[in-house]
Amino acid sequence: MSRNILITGYEPFGEDSFNPSLALAESLSECQYKDFTFQYAKIPVNRQKCIPTIEKAIRCYHPEIVICTGLAYGRAGISVERVAINVADFPFPDNAGYVALNETIQPDGAPAYFATLPIRRITQAIRDAGIPAYVSNSAGTYCCNLLMYGTLHYIAANHLNIRAGMIHVPYTPEMAVTKDFQMPSMALNNMIEAVKIAAITTAEHEDDVSMVCGFAQ
Repeated sequence: MSRNILITGYEPFGEDSFNPSLALAESLSECQYKDFTFQYAKIPVNRQKCIPTIEKAIRCYHPEIVICTGLAYGRAGISVERVAINVADFPFPDNAGYVALNETIQPDGAPAYFATLPIRRITQAIRDAGIPAYVSNSAGTYCCNLLMYGTLHYIAANHLNIRAGMIHVPYTPEMAVTKDFQMPSMALNNMIEAVKIAAITTAEHEDDVSMVCGFAQ
């Protein structure tokens, strides 16, 4: 019987008509690794619909691993998120035009949830593949933090045996050239490879490794 790995990606938002997180999730869909099958879910950039969408996907696919992905403005590498906080405080509107201002995501939820992925081991494996990566200590307060928090809260509240977390990816070069000339970017194929490595590393290892993360973000 096939075991599932769920990769999520966000729809485009703001002024962008493309979101590399969705493209990479779609690209990995139906890929096989041993007895695992990659599945994907498209997540709306929407305060009200984001968490119900991931909950529905988890109920549909019954994954053992969930890796949420999102686009992070200005980041130069793959950033593997450590923690999600119980706050939605949007710097700009979501795709429905809503701006959450210092809202609690889940009134009965923990102040924060830590990723249950082996984040250091993932970071090292991605670096070993020649792709820039680091452990990030902030998923922000926009929809990516919302999704990561909502995913981990749903798993905890329902006592599910699922390991989950969030990975942020940079702009693609094609997106970056329409922004500031110093905007960091990364080729989409490197993002796809990095997230695949993250999933395989999680599937292969229950434990994490000790390494200096040392990036103050």
